[in-house]
Amino acid sequence: MKIQSRTLLSVINSLVVILIRLIFKTTRLEYVGDSIQRCPFADTGSDRFLYSVWHDSVIPPLFCAVEHNSVALISQHRDADTIEAMLKAAGMGAIRGSTSRGGASAIKKLIKLAEGKHIVITPDGPRGPHHKMKPGIVFLASHSGRPVIPTAFTATRYWKFQGSWTSIWIPKPFSKVYYLVGEPIEVPENISREDMNYYTELVQEKMEVLEREVNQLVSETTSEEIVSFRKAA
Repeated sequence: MKIQSRTLLSVINSLVVILIRLIFKTTRLEYVGDSIQRCPFADTGSDRFLYSVWHDSVIPPLFCAVEHNSVALISQHRDADTIEAMLKAAGMGAIRGSTSRGGASAIKKLIKLAEGKHIVITPDGPRGPHHKMKPGIVFLASHSGRPVIPTAFTATRYWKFQGSWTSIWIPKPFSKVYYLVGEPIEVPENISREDMNYYTELVQEKMEVLEREVNQLVSETTSEEIVSFRKAA
């Protein structure tokens, strides 16, 4: 059932944001390696990036800081109204648009709207497939001159809410949330279709590598906690 009232939708999203913020106050944020230096809220000087975030992992980067130096690119479809309302309640800006429609003029408009801000993109959204990179973020990188930064997030304990084609997870209270931010991937200007496919596969590969690394960290942490618990018992 869709909520038709914008006022009611705003109230519900504000309450959800407050609840998630309370949860994050109890969690421990773990930035792997030098990841904190390249996060969307970090001081990156004059550099601006395109952050690639899987659709099911949007909660950690959204709630890792109170103030954001980034905006999220979301679909123009009406189904994205709820996402936009939640982003607004969480303090992150949102731009309605597409990375693959409208050509160069649409890209210029998008970059102008995001001037001075990083852009967070879910490359497997809004309709999936799950964790499958679409070329839009590479197309935008090629026409904007902004490098793509792959990311991976997970937590030692979390709730998973299943949607129509993907899930979304929220860390449980007092869990540890891991942030792994990769190195920037430079994309040449005005690349060919063949090169577009190459860089799309490259970003996909980097996202998968980071995901394996961060999941391995959680596995090791969980194993250590089990050992410590058994020793204490």
